[in-house]
Amino acid sequence: MFKDPRPLLKRHGLGAKKHHSQNFLISPRVVSVMASYARGTVLEVGPGVGTLTDALAERAERVIAIEKDPSLCSVLEQEYSWANFEVINRDVLEGDLPAFDVCISSVPYAISSPLLFKLLDEPFDTLVLLLQREFVDRLVGRGEPSRLTFMAQSMADARNVLAVPRTKFYPPPRVDSAVVEIVPNRKFEVDTWYRLTVEGLLTHKRKRVHNALVDSRAIFNKGKDEMKSIAKNAPHARTRVVELNIHEVREIADYLDSECFEKGG
Repeated sequence: MFKDPRPLLKRHGLGAKKHHSQNFLISPRVVSVMASYARGTVLEVGPGVGTLTDALAERAERVIAIEKDPSLCSVLEQEYSWANFEVINRDVLEGDLPAFDVCISSVPYAISSPLLFKLLDEPFDTLVLLLQREFVDRLVGRGEPSRLTFMAQSMADARNVLAVPRTKFYPPPRVDSAVVEIVPNRKFEVDTWYRLTVEGLLTHKRKRVHNALVDSRAIFNKGKDEMKSIAKNAPHARTRVVELNIHEVREIADYLDSECFEKGG
């Protein structure tokens, strides 16, 4: 049964804390859609007062929640008695993640990018995340690409599941959100050279590949003249970074690996 977080917050004398990027989900439909993915061991980041957690605990074998705010951990412990639930009071970005099958979370906007990078490096079956809509658009390949776009698309497939207006939160944030489903699908090995190339190119994403590589030469430990020599023969050298796809970036990374290694990089 859906539990509105507002009465719980009021009963415990709590409100949304901006420094924790707290906006509490108040939509039964969104909770139902997200909870339908629950199976095995579910990881929930930022359980808040347990609105989504309650539905996850009904369906999953085990739910592990990581909550940074100790006052919300106290609410969870006082209000619920799930036998298959564990809450960990710490910053999810610090330390290792527990093993999980599915991560289902309404993610605080402030940690969306670093959290997703961390999750993508873990073994998992599915990620079901409620994120800022613009963030989801980038994950599914709409709009201007970012470093996250290239990393995520090389490691997984993303699908926009459900649009979530800002009115479905308390207090309402300034932007709309969306639920995204992410499943592992590595298109190739995401090694150090690919990561460096993505970082270098996306730092100068409005430039052509040649110029972007020259301007990010410090990442590759090269001087300007040497990097100019390398970059002029790079694959897709005259293409703008924003027009590249992940396979073209992989070509550039392989070329740089070869050239920089041969030249003492």
